[in-house]
Amino acid sequence: MQIEIIDPDPEVDIDLMKKSVELVIGGEDKTSDYINVIFLGRKSLRKLKKEYFDLDVDTDVIVFNLNEPDEQLEGEIYLSLQQIKLNALRYGSDARNELQRVLIHGCLHLCGYEDKTSGQKAQMTLLEDRYLLKLEI
Repeated sequence: MQIEIIDPDPEVDIDLMKKSVELVIGGEDKTSDYINVIFLGRKSLRKLKKEYFDLDVDTDVIVFNLNEPDEQLEGEIYLSLQQIKLNALRYGSDARNELQRVLIHGCLHLCGYEDKTSGQKAQMTLLEDRYLLKLEI
């Protein structure tokens, strides 16, 4: 699996990010040809959210699944480190931990999980917690 991290902040642990992606994709019994993780500024990610989802709101992650059904996963995960840091402050979390949680969340979306209902959100949070524990961070 090819994982490319594009425009990361110097403080980002690229090896940990790649490990997170591999852990989730493998843990969900999926295979992948490639996954790109792309860092954007907060305003740029908000513009993407508006353009592709018709929602004018701040967000920490947007995921685009680029494969056809029943094919290997191919996708792009867009992250806003600025928004992730704000979330970490809001939730009393460590920014490094919050980054991995949001990345795991994005990977789960690539694997087909949704978070539109409270039950779906609870399921994703449970999976995020499980993968964070496996990362031992």
